[in-house]
Order: sequence, then C-alpha cells, then structure tokens
Amino acid sequence: MIIILLSATLLATLAAGQSQDSCYADQTDPYILFGTATPYEAVSNTNASYVYIDKCEAKQFWIISRHGTRYADADEVDELKDLYDLQEKIIKNHEKDGSGSLCAKDLENLKLWTLQVVSNVKSDLTPQGYNDLYRLGERFKSRFPALFKQTVTKDSFKVQFTTKQRTAASAIAFVDGLFGTGMGLEFPEALEDDMLIKPYASCKKWEKDVEENKDTTKQMKKFEDGSTVTTLVGSVSKRLGFSKTLDLDDILLMYSACRYDKAWHLDKVSPWCAAFTEDDLKALEYIEDLELYYSTGYGNDLNKKVGCPPVKDFIDRFSDIEKGEQQPAGVLYFTHHEMILLVLTSLGFDKDKEALTSSNYDQMSGREWRSSFISPFTANLAAVFFKCDAGEPYRVQLYFNEHLLDINGCDQGLCDWSYFKQQFGSISSSCNLDFC
Repeated sequence: MIIILLSATLLATLAAGQSQDSCYADQTDPYILFGTATPYEAVSNTNASYVYIDKCEAKQFWIISRHGTRYADADEVDELKDLYDLQEKIIKNHEKDGSGSLCAKDLENLKLWTLQVVSNVKSDLTPQGYNDLYRLGERFKSRFPALFKQTVTKDSFKVQFTTKQRTAASAIAFVDGLFGTGMGLEFPEALEDDMLIKPYASCKKWEKDVEENKDTTKQMKKFEDGSTVTTLVGSVSKRLGFSKTLDLDDILLMYSACRYDKAWHLDKVSPWCAAFTEDDLKALEYIEDLELYYSTGYGNDLNKKVGCPPVKDFIDRFSDIEKGEQQPAGVLYFTHHEMILLVLTSLGFDKDKEALTSSNYDQMSGREWRSSFISPFTANLAAVFFKCDAGEPYRVQLYFNEHLLDINGCDQGLCDWSYFKQQFGSISSSCNLDFC
C-alpha cells in the first residue's frame, strides 16, 4: 500500500536548505527538518481548502494528535545549561585565538543567546504550541463546518488526553479553535494507565522487549560510531574553532538548542544552528530516525500490536454509525509522538522496502520513515466518516498533518467504506493487548 504524504515539490523546497557559503543568519529558507522537534508548519498542509463531496454528509470527525511545541524537560534543561561554557569557548576561539569559521553575524547572535526556559514550565506547552493546535482546530472547522456548528455537549464531542500538561493544554487549544475560547465543553480527567492513547507506557512486555532491549538502540549507536558521524563531529569542531575534537554529546546538545530555539520562535534564528551544514543536520536527523524505527516502528514486530488501539477505536466507531448506533460528532485525542508513530506502524503507513540501518544512510535519503515528516510537533492523523446518498452509502477520508492521504484503491483520497474495511478491518478484529 502506497501512502503519499508529501509532494515532490515540497520535498525539494525543504531540501533546498542552508548554503554552506553564507551566514546562517542570512538564510531565507534554512533547513529545519529537525526530527521530532520539527515545527508543524514546515511539513503540514495548512493551506488545504475544503473539498466538497457531492451527496455526502460528514457524520464523524476523529483525530489523534501529538501535543504542540513543548519546552525542554527537566533533564534537558539541566544539560542545555552546559552550553554557556561552550558558548564562551566558541567566542574565545574566534575573537582571541583567531580560529573557527562562523561569520560575524552568526557569532554576534551566539553572544546574545540565553536559554529560554524557566523551571516552572519544563515540558509544558509553549505559546507556539497553543497557537499550532488552535489554528489546527480552526482549519478543520472550516473544512467540515456542518459537524462543528451543532450544539456542543459532552455527548456530542469526546475529548481525551494523557496526564501531561502539554496534551491537556493542546486539547484546550484545539477545542478553542473549533468552538471559541470558553465554550464550556467538559473535559474528563486523564487516566494514569491509558490503554487507548498511551498503551506503551503501561505495557510491561513492550517495556521489556522494546524500551529496555539493547537491540533497540543498536543501529543508532553503530551509526553514531561510524564514519558519517565521526566526520560530522570533526567538521563541526573545526568550524567552531576547537583544536581538539568535541564529544558527540556536545554536538547533540548544540543540536537540541538549535531545534528547540527554532520550534519555540519560528520567526527567529537560533545561533546554534549555524554550527551545522545541511548535511550535518540530515545525519543528526537520521540518528533519531534509527532510534524511533526500532522503538516505535517496523524494527520490532511488537510495535504494530501496541499501536492498534486508536485504529480499532475509529474503525469500531465508524462501524457503529453504519449500524445506526449513536456516536459523537467529534472524537478528539491528544497524546505523544510515540503513539503517533505506533499508530502509523499499525496501519502499515510509511513503511520502507528496506529496514533502516547504520550502514544504508546514503541509500535511505528518500525514506518514508522520517520523523521530521511523520512526528513533528502537532503531528496528527484525522479520519472522517461520510454518509452518502448516491453510490457507496458510507465513505472515509484520512488526513495526515492535513495532507489528504492517497490510499491505493481509493478515489483521490475518498475510500468506499466496504473497501476500507477489507484493507484495515483486521486491525480492529485482531487488536488485543492482553499480552501487556
């Protein structure tokens, strides 16, 4: 099954990236595909308009979304504080020792850098994150106006989120975008052991066989120890004026600051991004993709099983509507990047012909499993169920990051429900987490 998430034109535009001959600060279209810290705007289809489907009425809108842009967590904040020492050394390298090749503007930006996190908001949703979810809600309302103009009650719209502030705040932001601030929809309490939208956190077998399994990070660590990353570390060290090669941990720390700074403030430049070329950033992106491929993707067969509950949820809900049973007009779930990737794995989406490994980085440049595209901040999968008066009585559309998914056997993204059940119904019927 082939799923088209991004056009070749968009991929080419994103790949244009940073010129290695100029200041990073002067780049009008810098490379910002930063894995799970990629800004939603970089890869989403926010300009998609409503597509009218003749003689069909939307009966249910279902979405599972990652939270919006968040602040760094407590451990990350403590680590990022170490950058002040690196910042001082890099400035000294350039101004006193005459080494390093950062341009004057990038160096000046580095001098002005400070860590933009305070202790009481660690891991919380950022203002940018709220805005991402709010606008997402507004756009889906404009595409399916009839569904979201009805009276809002706890029975007409179901909302669920995890115990983290960032998912609860994301739910509030999305609902604010749908209905307006303060519309009064009742939110349930989050579940400690949520086997629907965060089953991996309560699945002992997954923790043992995946999370704690050394094989999960084996390919990532081999890539980190290989020639591509070794060369990267050496070139970045030289670019920043160090005669002695930095540790990979230092490189990853600067990368974290680069991508967080950009995600938090889309209109600003992170001086830490100036440490890297586009090729450097692509290699760092692949490090995270390798880890996620084995921890949440096709690198472990257990992931497909753990990712099935949300898929079963929307298939079962659509089946209930087909049977004439009452269902909410909207089902809105807010979770984390791990769950989004597990759901995609369960559906068989974004699966490459070859497994991602430490040795095929060059061959996988056009890979489907790319966290920048499939698990940025606010990554979301939406399913819409239609009742039609002509032809097939029920039909389905799937959207990923607001891109209408072109599923083989469907008519430009509009699937007959009978065909959709043939393709994906077994996920619902076989979904069982008793092994957890």
